[in-house]
Amino acid sequence: MDKIKIVVDSGNSVDLDEAEKLNIGVIPFKIHFGDETFTDQVDLTSKEFFKKLKKTDKKVTTSIPGVGEFIEILEGYIKEGYNKILCFAISPKLSGMYNMMNLAKDHIDNPNVEIDIINTKIASIPLYFVAKNAAIKAKNNEDYETIYKKALEEIERVNILARVDTLDYLVKGGRLPKPIAQVASFVNFSPIFTMDGGEIKIAKKTIGKKKSFKEFVKLIKDMAKEEKDYILAIAGGESQKEIKDLKKELREEIEKAKIFKESTVPPVFGVHLGPGSLLCSVLSFES
Repeated sequence: MDKIKIVVDSGNSVDLDEAEKLNIGVIPFKIHFGDETFTDQVDLTSKEFFKKLKKTDKKVTTSIPGVGEFIEILEGYIKEGYNKILCFAISPKLSGMYNMMNLAKDHIDNPNVEIDIINTKIASIPLYFVAKNAAIKAKNNEDYETIYKKALEEIERVNILARVDTLDYLVKGGRLPKPIAQVASFVNFSPIFTMDGGEIKIAKKTIGKKKSFKEFVKLIKDMAKEEKDYILAIAGGESQKEIKDLKKELREEIEKAKIFKESTVPPVFGVHLGPGSLLCSVLSFES
């Protein structure tokens, strides 16, 4: 019988306690505040990250583990008896994690072990459910090929909407040219973002923060209306008031959802979106 290990990076919204229960391996990003470095979820939680991001005037960046470090992790799983390893990496347009995982995979020379790296083309809360489903199936000793195929199908159906209170962090992260952001700020441009083809793109152009919030709510409601059964998930940064307001506006959709999950935006995504970020996904696959 195959022994299956599910692996994600910390751009997935699974927390370490649940990852341990589900037997999910989490590969953490490094988070840099100037010369100060933290390991994501190990010595800096997502909530702590946003509190720190809100106050700092230092340059904030993220980085991936080295290839050699991930090779050692894979070899450790193999020594534990895992012969099927399924890895979920956030979009390579956001980080080099996917490419690094593939480089490490190519160094594993063992004909009895199969390692697959999935480019999920997205990040954060949708991936939590995809990885969770795969991990539950693995714990139930389901066939590896079935788990892999189902994960690919679910990834094709994921979605995410994002709203930010400032475009500054997208500029700092190189996701938005500074001249465009300056013009946008002048006209109070407050767009709603999505991810398409692995990139952060504009889903709805709006002027004014109040209008942006209303359109954000409307888009979520419209997505929920299209599904008979759905999972509703939201995540925020240092944005407790915005989350409270969003939950109030979506109370009917939350009540009707078969699963509702609230979490914090992962730092590797939050470094681009900022402390005032809001994310939402409406997912129609089983969980």
